[in-house]
Amino acid sequence: MSSKKQFFYFALLVGSVGAMLIGWLTFSQVQQHLSEKITSDVAQLGNKIDNQLERYSQLPEVLASDPRLLSPLLDAMSNHKTAPMDSQYQSVSQLLAQWNQTLGADTLYLIDMAGTTLASSNWQQADSFVGQNFSYRPYFQQAASGQNGQYFALGARSDKRGYYFSAPVKNDQRIIGVLTIKVDLSLLADIWQYEDIEYAITDELGIIFYSSEPEWLYHSLTLLSEGIRQQVKQSRQYGQVDIAALTEATSLAAFNQQEIQALRQLPETPAKTYITAQHNMDKAGWYIYGLTPQTKAFEYMGQVLLLFVLIYTLLCIAVHSWWQTYRARIALANLNSRLEKRVSQRTRRLQETNEQLKITLNQYEHSQAELKQTQDELLQAAKLAMLGELSASINHEINQPLAAIRTYAENGRRLLEKQRYDTVGRNLDEIIQLNKLIAEIIARFKVFARKQNLQQTTQRANAADSIRSALSLMRSALIKQGVILRLEDFPEDIVINIDAIQFEQVLVNLIQNSLQALKDQPEPQIGITLNADAGQALCCVWDNGPGLSPEQKQQVFDPFYTTKEDGLGLGMTISRRIIDAYQGAISVKDHLGGGAEFTVSLPLTSEITP
Repeated sequence: MSSKKQFFYFALLVGSVGAMLIGWLTFSQVQQHLSEKITSDVAQLGNKIDNQLERYSQLPEVLASDPRLLSPLLDAMSNHKTAPMDSQYQSVSQLLAQWNQTLGADTLYLIDMAGTTLASSNWQQADSFVGQNFSYRPYFQQAASGQNGQYFALGARSDKRGYYFSAPVKNDQRIIGVLTIKVDLSLLADIWQYEDIEYAITDELGIIFYSSEPEWLYHSLTLLSEGIRQQVKQSRQYGQVDIAALTEATSLAAFNQQEIQALRQLPETPAKTYITAQHNMDKAGWYIYGLTPQTKAFEYMGQVLLLFVLIYTLLCIAVHSWWQTYRARIALANLNSRLEKRVSQRTRRLQETNEQLKITLNQYEHSQAELKQTQDELLQAAKLAMLGELSASINHEINQPLAAIRTYAENGRRLLEKQRYDTVGRNLDEIIQLNKLIAEIIARFKVFARKQNLQQTTQRANAADSIRSALSLMRSALIKQGVILRLEDFPEDIVINIDAIQFEQVLVNLIQNSLQALKDQPEPQIGITLNADAGQALCCVWDNGPGLSPEQKQQVFDPFYTTKEDGLGLGMTISRRIIDAYQGAISVKDHLGGGAEFTVSLPLTSEITP
């Protein structure tokens, strides 16, 4: 036997075994999946029906307490009437019609203790309940005995399926009638949404009274005894239909134990196998069954087997092709060895090139580090330049407390000679407080002037605190120039993604520029606002100076551009770079009241401030 035939028979044997195994597994899994699906579907349907019926379960008891219902019942009892007159009870029927329209029920009707309907919401229709006797209905008997009744049946006049809720009407704790609400069960068709699954709703005997398959209606899922069939027929719960069994199950419990059931569409037709699932509706006393044909599992299995055959055939072709090319690969082995030598030579060249590239990258990283250091030193130089410009303010801040200390000390010496020790002690306390004030002033400028350490730089700042710190640094200069500050209440919960000292440096630079613009201004004003919008913090610094020309607005952030006689022209450039480094933006425009307005926009941080 040739190798090709051996391969063919071996592949055929393996494929047959694999197909049987995959078919069995697929059928089991699909059947389990369908069972779980219909179990979930009928449970959802049961919950929806429970919710619909629950809407009406308490209504008869509530409506039965209305005193307007008593008059016709008392009148019927006192006059011993056996049938009401429409004109006599027309007002009550109109009341029931109004209630029925509001509730969306099928019919509301009032029955006396003899079982005769005195008033009904359908009193003007041809199939009116008025005058009909329903004493044989279980829901009437339950309410007449003092209990709230529930019952499913076909309408005696309308022949429509409905669920009945009833409650006794009492007068001085004495039952004088029954109020009944009929709910049309056509709502089930509205809430069922699964076209690929059949469903059936049965009573406690297994009789189907609602189904997606019309041929199953008023048939039983189990074999009923002749006595039970006659009893159901006499109760007229399902009219005068003959109740036949769709299965051979002897009881509903036995039927529920089997997941796979054979049902006949009609009693005389061949049975069809279904995968079933069941859900109990304890409140209504019903059972809901979901059924899907078992043939669907066979269809899925056939599709999977077809796919398996296709894939397995392609795999066999691929294996055969590989076997044919195996010898060709051996012939290529010698060629590969020669190619490997060439590859090794080129690999050595690539390694040399890679080493050169690493050297270039190291040089680039070194250059980047030097550039970063230069930028940091430039920032530090800009801060020191600011402090140089603020030197007169710093001297004024410190000289005032020093002069006061000297005065208190000289005064203390004279008081000491006069032995006024209490006053000397107070002078010493004042000297201590002034000393603390000087220390705070020096510390504030020292913090601002210190060089930033990248490893210690914080990435968030409280915007309001930074504005107050910047104003504190510029306080003396603002007072000296007589500037009026226009400040709003700063929100304390605005935290931004920027180092606090660098943000203060930007603010000091903006305030210092405003002071420069306000020289010789009759009523100099500087304003600062702070708010948050769309994840951004907006800080605006404005003044009422002469403002900036269009050309100045375009060049104000350019390096070495300045309007000061002794300025370097780096302050606004450095400020923009600081803001850009933290994904922010800085812009300038004309202020509404005259002058210039700079707006700093920075992203809010999502972290919680300590």
